Amino acid sequence: MKPPLPACSAALLVTLCQLCTAQDVNNASASQKGVGNRAYIAQTDNGDGVYAVVVQNGNNNLVGNPDSQSGGVRQYEATDLRLEISQTGGANRAAGTQRSGQRTWFLLEQTGAANVSAIRQDETYETVSRVVQAGANNRVDADAANTLTNGFTARQTGDDNTLSVFNRLNGFSNSYTDQNGIANLISIEQRSSGYTFYDLAQFGESNRVTALSGDAMVTRYAITQNGIENIATTRTIAEGSTGNLIQMGERNAATTEQAGSDSSYAITQSGTLNTASLLQNGIIATEASNQATIRQNGQRLNASMTQTGGGNQGVIAQQ
Repeated sequence: MKPPLPACSAALLVTLCQLCTAQDVNNASASQKGVGNRAYIAQTDNGDGVYAVVVQNGNNNLVGNPDSQSGGVRQYEATDLRLEISQTGGANRAAGTQRSGQRTWFLLEQTGAANVSAIRQDETYETVSRVVQAGANNRVDADAANTLTNGFTARQTGDDNTLSVFNRLNGFSNSYTDQNGIANLISIEQRSSGYTFYDLAQFGESNRVTALSGDAMVTRYAITQNGIENIATTRTIAEGSTGNLIQMGERNAATTEQAGSDSSYAITQSGTLNTASLLQNGIIATEASNQATIRQNGQRLNASMTQTGGGNQGVIAQQ
């Protein structure tokens, strides 16, 4: 007797069918259960849309080759490109490439240990990526280029999580990440984009955030870290950039560099052994080129602020 599909499989397939009823689209679905599962899907050249669902339950599951960021499930040249992957077990790997579509969705859910996922989205009007991972030693690599609007959301729960995002040549790029656990790492780089936004949150121990933005019109940061030995680093080259960094816990370190004509940044730290460094370089002297605020509450505090250009305003408050 054929075993029934898991609940997650049924939910994904129902979602896929609902989307298909409204359009003339191509559909592909694969459900695998056991050890050493492999799945590969290629969908190209369909006017309305291509949709794919892959559900794997077991160990050593593979959807494409995540290390290359060029294989996996391939979806090309359709109005709507949608890929949904659900993996449960250990040593799961998933990859997808979406290109030349008006709207693209990449939805991934992995539960277990040593999960790896990679997604590449290119030459599209609108891209949406949503990744949820629960377990240990999780890694996500995301790459988006030549899109008008790019939205990336990742939630990781567990230990030794790594999240790497590289966006370039996009009109609007928005990255939202949420990590909860130990030894978490977030690295996001966005270059040559009109508007770049960062909303990053980490909870736990030994957390690290690195956010880089280059050649942008507007960049905005919102970073929150809560725990022990948190490290946050941001570097920005933009016509206008703002940032708000909050760290709560012990042995926190924050480093920020901004270059542009209109920069503002606020660092707030609460705890002990906190260190904050803020460097601003105003290219054009305006009434309020640089605005910087560092607030620290605790013991053994260290704050450093450097501003160059015109119209500088700086505040350091330690309590």
